[in-house]
Amino acid sequence: MNAAKNTTSTHNSQAPLDDNLGQASVPAVNQYLHLATEQKLDVDAICQQVGLDKARLSDNSQHITGLIFQQLILELLAQSPDELFGLHTAKYVQPGSYSVLGYISMNCENLGQAITKIQPFEKLVGDMGTTTFAPLADKVKISWHCQFTDPKVKRHMIDNCLGSWLTFARYLVGQESNPSEILLSRKQPPLSQQNEYQAVFKCPMSYGQSENAIVFDKTLLSLPLNKGDKQLLSTLESHAQALISDLTIEKDMATQLKIAIEKSLKNGNFHQQEIAQQFGFSTKTLQRRLAALGLSFQVLLDETRLSMAKKYLAEHSLNLNQISSELGFTEPRSFYRWFNKLTLQTPGDYRKALAKTP
Repeated sequence: MNAAKNTTSTHNSQAPLDDNLGQASVPAVNQYLHLATEQKLDVDAICQQVGLDKARLSDNSQHITGLIFQQLILELLAQSPDELFGLHTAKYVQPGSYSVLGYISMNCENLGQAITKIQPFEKLVGDMGTTTFAPLADKVKISWHCQFTDPKVKRHMIDNCLGSWLTFARYLVGQESNPSEILLSRKQPPLSQQNEYQAVFKCPMSYGQSENAIVFDKTLLSLPLNKGDKQLLSTLESHAQALISDLTIEKDMATQLKIAIEKSLKNGNFHQQEIAQQFGFSTKTLQRRLAALGLSFQVLLDETRLSMAKKYLAEHSLNLNQISSELGFTEPRSFYRWFNKLTLQTPGDYRKALAKTP
């Protein structure tokens, strides 16, 4: 691998904030950090720069926010000379990379059964994207739809996802089974990168496609897995269902907190202690519940305010000073600085850009 660059990046401080990126599991995050360590990047400094607590990364049951994950990947890409960083993370995939879903897959009877477990349980890995399946005559197509917004991050995440799927499938069946074709939405890269893709996937590559997918022969679905255990599979699935239920409950709580913050912004009673009291929590309990989601109150507040700010700026019914008041800022200057910090645009520039959009 190439050596890390010596320059210190400031990319993260310039990365715009998006308000709906879900979560990513710690094992998924660690896949990227394993490659960063191999490339001798300063992982400790990068984590500190994006506000990621490294102690959290030792607990595979934890998640971090999609916002932080996107910023982390941007910083890794800024400091690494590896143009195919996401693709090269695939070699670090292991059962734990997919949380409980990985161990469920290991205990399926054949590859086809393992593939059917992706959709019901992929939330355990995170909200980075969704998987769909489609039959194609004598073939099957598995597509992944990335929900991240930064185009650079998105490309590397797609490479990571498809490369990891194939690497893990080969591990499960104990042999190197190659797809029929890989579909990528990215434009055709330079020949050196095409060769790298070929080295990983070992099949024809099609670029500039409308989706990102692996196409393979249906006969591969019947390939037996080496480690299948039906009894353990049932236990793992029950455990996975319970984990998904817990995640849903916690995410519903985060949604309710955002609603409470939105209702409380104008009257000024939107601070952590006041919102916690609305739910009958102590401040420490609220912090603990949010930490379990990889969230903080400040992240929720910023996400809520940003979503509302974008809505108000798009509607044109309020001027900038009125929007500032609606969002609970004591003075317009504070609103302008906050919005510019998170989006790299002033509120006025954002509104003008919307007006120019056809």
